[in-house]
Amino acid sequence: MRTINHHAMNHGGPAAVREEECFIQSIGGAGLLTGEFREACIGFCERNRDLVLSCLPGSLADVVRSTSFATMLDLVTAHGGRRLYLPTRHKKFFQQTGLFVPETTYKQWRDIADVNGQIYIPSVWGLFLALRRAAIRTALAREWPPEVLHSTFGISRRQIKAYLHDEHGMVPS
Repeated sequence: MRTINHHAMNHGGPAAVREEECFIQSIGGAGLLTGEFREACIGFCERNRDLVLSCLPGSLADVVRSTSFATMLDLVTAHGGRRLYLPTRHKKFFQQTGLFVPETTYKQWRDIADVNGQIYIPSVWGLFLALRRAAIRTALAREWPPEVLHSTFGISRRQIKAYLHDEHGMVPS
């Protein structure tokens, strides 16, 4: 975890600073990647696999198809939001990053890498938005009332209609 410089106005002491950092990280989506929230996130993803895969960026969906949601979270935590160099040899990638990616997935990555041998790994925020879309679609499939969708996700009735139109090709009256 990165060291954060704290604003001089915080007079709550170290415990208050830690509490604020946890809150700030949860707002940024990083809370999904740690502790009990990580396990809940992985559980949601595994139970709703097809839906989550359809919402993920392609490079992350490829990782999940050949490994696991946990590996995807590790990859985004370590390298999210930047370009990742892919050495020619699969083993060298593991030595450099400590992340095991099956050789078949690695070959696919090499095929889609740019001329410099790099791929873009979506940021934590990008992953958070993809998982949010999956959560909204799950809630819609479970027929949550519009008021609950609005209070939980902050989406308007117009956005709800757009999700339903995308999902079913129809707009409710």
